[in-house]
Amino acid sequence: MTTEIISFGFSCELNDETVKIYTIEHGIVELKNTGDLELGVWYDLSEKSLEQRNKYENKQCDVWEEDGEVFARVLAIGPNSFFLDKDISQKYKYAVWNPFLKFLDDGDNLFKDKIRGDDVVEIVVTYAPWKNGNFKIVELIEEAPFEGSSYCRLTPWTLEQMARNMTEALLPKPNSICIDQFRRIQPMDVQVGVCIKAEAVNVAFPKTVKPALGVKPMCSYLFTPTLGLVRWCIREMKTTELTSSKAAVYNVNSDMFEVGKRLGKWFSFKLVEAKKYRSDESIRARALIRTTAGNVNEVQVVPKETRVVNGEVEIEASFLFDPKMFESEENSLIEDWNLRHQGLRTDTHFWDTNLGRVEVYPTESETIIRAIESHRLSLGPREAEKLEKEAIVVSVTSVVHVNFIRNFEKYPNHGIFVARRVNTICYLNGGNIIYQ
Repeated sequence: MTTEIISFGFSCELNDETVKIYTIEHGIVELKNTGDLELGVWYDLSEKSLEQRNKYENKQCDVWEEDGEVFARVLAIGPNSFFLDKDISQKYKYAVWNPFLKFLDDGDNLFKDKIRGDDVVEIVVTYAPWKNGNFKIVELIEEAPFEGSSYCRLTPWTLEQMARNMTEALLPKPNSICIDQFRRIQPMDVQVGVCIKAEAVNVAFPKTVKPALGVKPMCSYLFTPTLGLVRWCIREMKTTELTSSKAAVYNVNSDMFEVGKRLGKWFSFKLVEAKKYRSDESIRARALIRTTAGNVNEVQVVPKETRVVNGEVEIEASFLFDPKMFESEENSLIEDWNLRHQGLRTDTHFWDTNLGRVEVYPTESETIIRAIESHRLSLGPREAEKLEKEAIVVSVTSVVHVNFIRNFEKYPNHGIFVARRVNTICYLNGGNIIYQ
């Protein structure tokens, strides 16, 4: 095959003209029948071409053909209503899920009548398109062993429940150093943070003294959700002395890492408290002033991908769409966007596992709202009703706020990061794109 493989799946419907291939990324893909295709066989899809996967076996989805009908043996799971919010429980009542085949038709009540919620079982399904999917349960085999079945447990209802409670889970605890800056530190705790500024003004540098060894006018800044901002002052730095005719020059060439390589990287470190604060507890100073990052090492497995564009760190973050976070219900009824924009909230934000509070300003809010409303208007009545309550995920590119140091003084009421642009908007269940 000379063109790039875009997906793979198995054939589930075949006639003289076309073949239908089921893929995890795109669902059913219909292509022209080349004349040498078979049912229940795995194929690589490359644009409009197909090529059989030789001797391909998938133990998580065993597929075969029998008397012109396609079957698959998979693991499946249903929801445990006791651990779900009432509306989520009602929405997914009697649902059956497999990560590869998605929602399964239990029209004969084989699953509902015999299987407890959260139990993973092995089943046989057949290709039979229905309103919410493409496969119907025809046989229950046995309860699957726990080992090897955990991949089934990240279900749509679990994701929706997690997303709904994410904000509460990610809010900093009152005793976190990012909030209580006068709290005593635990020097043995290892933290992981991202370098958001490679060279910025050192807020702990006394403005009335000359640069000296150990006291630097410039430093790097790391960020972690629990600690907030952390100064990283590399001791090997050398700074030319300030004179009446020449400003001090920060020598980045002697840094542990070059500025361009340090920015956007993730590092493990420990907080190190300056000696004078350790020896005299009566001297009160914020953690940002009295501590620095020590034992700094770049981590090999990064929590989140970053990129540096024009000297600025960009990090993707996402959140569950909730119209109430952007505007009041009364404001949403205004048809003139020139007026409606003025009523958008200026304190819109969301919480991210690695970035803490991320601000969303009205311009990005308008983009998100208009994209979702435009999408909903394009749907037919039946599809609009079906998707009305589906959870929607918004992905944005976040950058460091221009006033990140000042914002940190008011953290968590102001964020260190801000959403610069909207990347994608899609449904949580299935990932169908609304905006890109």
